[in-house]
Amino acid sequence: MAIRSLIVFTLFLSLSLNLKAQSKISLLGRQMLYAKTEAERMLSQESLANALDSLLLMPSGWEARFDTIRSISAIKAPDETFWLFTWNVPQEDGTYLFFGRIRMKNQGKEAGKLIVLNDASSQLTKVGTKVLKPEEWYGALYYKIIKTRYKKTSYYTLLGWDGNTAFSNKKLIDVLSFGSDLSPRFGAPIFDDGKRVRHRVFFEHAEKASMSLRYQEKTGLIIFDHLAPSQPSLEGQYEFYSPDFTTDAFRFEKGKWVFIANHEARNEDEGAGKPVKIERGLQPQKD
Repeated sequence: MAIRSLIVFTLFLSLSLNLKAQSKISLLGRQMLYAKTEAERMLSQESLANALDSLLLMPSGWEARFDTIRSISAIKAPDETFWLFTWNVPQEDGTYLFFGRIRMKNQGKEAGKLIVLNDASSQLTKVGTKVLKPEEWYGALYYKIIKTRYKKTSYYTLLGWDGNTAFSNKKLIDVLSFGSDLSPRFGAPIFDDGKRVRHRVFFEHAEKASMSLRYQEKTGLIIFDHLAPSQPSLEGQYEFYSPDFTTDAFRFEKGKWVFIANHEARNEDEGAGKPVKIERGLQPQKD
């Protein structure tokens, strides 16, 4: 009976600590997004990161709930092998600095490996053709993980958002995979548009436009709005791009996401709806 009581007490204490940490993270997240100065926002981010790390380094961190914390994106892989956390700090110049963590699944009674992601996007070049390590990550706020597998390699395709600048936003499709030592790498040559193969895909559009980029479980397609300039003379000036009411897609075939132009999505209502709208890195309210 004494052992049973001890187990119950330990579980209660762990739950209490988790709830306290989640409440602290939620408060710090609001400060991180809405504090008046960039310095205050960065200080709040640092405190948030420390609080999140403390929680995730506990074995019970794997079971913590994050669905009420809107200031960070917390998504678990479909096969439940890792959690992926991303968040951002708005900068004075209209850009965003991103932060992230990968928390691997518990190993028995031990907490799983915790991996820090460092946003190096401002220093990267030719990012469409590079495999990136965690310390040179192209920062983004992810909202969907899609698992595919080909020749014993598991690919975790990521749909994400990048606030980019005061004049344009980006959405992107990246891919995460793991080495034999569970070391993560971002990007792989698996996005084939018929002309070239890329490691990741970017969509840039006007800041006030809303672009839909979503995964449709029913068909296995990544479906997205086609973007075009408001006038032909503005081609290449992406702050003037917006959806043109046509739709394209990617389908996973033989280890690659193959581009499908002018995909007709009207009769495929699963996963349809409004585009994922993210403001200042604040996630849409979860159900």
